[in-house]
Amino acid sequence: MAIDLEQYLKPTKKGGLVDLKEHMPAVQGVTPHVQFIGIRNLKPFQEEFFKSKINSFYSKILKDYFNNVRYFAAEIKLHEKKAAGRQKHSIHLRLALPNKTFSSEYAGFDLDTPLSKAIKALESELVRHRERAQDRRGDSSGLGGKRDMRADNFEAERAEKLSGIRERKARVRLKMKRK
Repeated sequence: MAIDLEQYLKPTKKGGLVDLKEHMPAVQGVTPHVQFIGIRNLKPFQEEFFKSKINSFYSKILKDYFNNVRYFAAEIKLHEKKAAGRQKHSIHLRLALPNKTFSSEYAGFDLDTPLSKAIKALESELVRHRERAQDRRGDSSGLGGKRDMRADNFEAERAEKLSGIRERKARVRLKMKRK
């Protein structure tokens, strides 16, 4: 299910993806969900680690959160290529739903640390979005819930007032009869 579309798509500065015109016929039949960008610059064992983490996270998204994902792009950038020493990695994750796009990015010298932090940040955004959506659709919140609560309160207040009026009328009638 995972396809490397770096050869067909080019990332823009704002985080979107643009089709390269020379490869357009090759891309038309493919509808990928997971896109890996920049993994060719990694070492083979790092590439496999990165793909496995992203694929497991994507399967978790489909299972636990949303099943209508448009695309999920995982981009890795290497800063200042070095022959030896520590290499800085920058991880950018983008998840697009039909109505909203989520993104997270982290950078660090170890591949695992920024990848884990980016995944956790994206997951927290997904959880918050899902909870807000459930609150909007819930029984006691949103406009419909508030309207129902107001109607219930109105009926209770009205019944209380009417009971008070009835009691007073009964007292007034008793006083009038006694006179």
